[in-house]
Amino acid sequence: MLCDLLKERVLVFDGAMGTRLQQLGLPPGHPPEEWNLSHPEEVLLVHRSYVDSGSDVIQTNTFGGNRFRLGRHGLAERLGEILESAVAIAWQACHSGTLLAASIGPLGEFLEPFGDLKEEDALEAFREVVRVFAGIGVRLFHLETFSSLREALLALEAVEEVGGEAIVSFTFEPRGEGMVTLMGETPARVAQAFREKPHVILGANCGTGIREVLRIFEAYAREHPGPFSAKPNAGVPRVDQGTVVYNETPEDFFTLAPRFFELNVRLIGGCCGTHEGHIAALRRARDLWLAEKSSPHGKRE
Repeated sequence: MLCDLLKERVLVFDGAMGTRLQQLGLPPGHPPEEWNLSHPEEVLLVHRSYVDSGSDVIQTNTFGGNRFRLGRHGLAERLGEILESAVAIAWQACHSGTLLAASIGPLGEFLEPFGDLKEEDALEAFREVVRVFAGIGVRLFHLETFSSLREALLALEAVEEVGGEAIVSFTFEPRGEGMVTLMGETPARVAQAFREKPHVILGANCGTGIREVLRIFEAYAREHPGPFSAKPNAGVPRVDQGTVVYNETPEDFFTLAPRFFELNVRLIGGCCGTHEGHIAALRRARDLWLAEKSSPHGKRE
């Protein structure tokens, strides 16, 4: 199991998919998941760039692959085809030791009473996705960018029903003096909810850059022993002459990575705005940190 593996090793996750595909021509507003069917070579190119840069774990291009999000684009009936294609493409990029995780994001609808989505309907939508992945042999799931603890636990329930293993990752935003999810849940509250689930890897991704995300893991570590998963953005995006720009560099990731490792982050990669350079920097930071840990001097050059 990945939890057991992370007790012994630090693994490098992959980087962004959506922002990378946009650079390759994905039109604004077009679902990246559809490119598993129409532009598989571009998706494969992104996967391979991460594996070649040092990723130990990559994830499928399926963040919005559910009936609700795809239904907005008339693609709900092609859900199974899209998910299966995503797995086939990702497997092509994997080396013999590369792990593959299925990416599952929020459904894009608010649960009652904040919206119209009933819990039983949400659970069934997650089951629909998870069963497709499980049916073609995927056992590891990255439930990512969740801003509702209730919704994340429903997705986790679907994964547990098929005997899968999950990384459950939340996104937080600055509010007042702290960081909270969209639903107002603090990192401490989230960590407490997963303290009795030692088989689940708790994570944080997206939302903010690596400096802000570090604060989340400082809060996690006070409430939960880990191991944790981190996939920060390459900074907070800004628009420069009509182009979305992320300002955190691979060197920023290299410099700050050891602070994550000391907080028991054992799976680290990048989210929006990151590219293969960020992943190579994290791989270099990981290798140097491990070398220092095993050195009698422990000095970082």
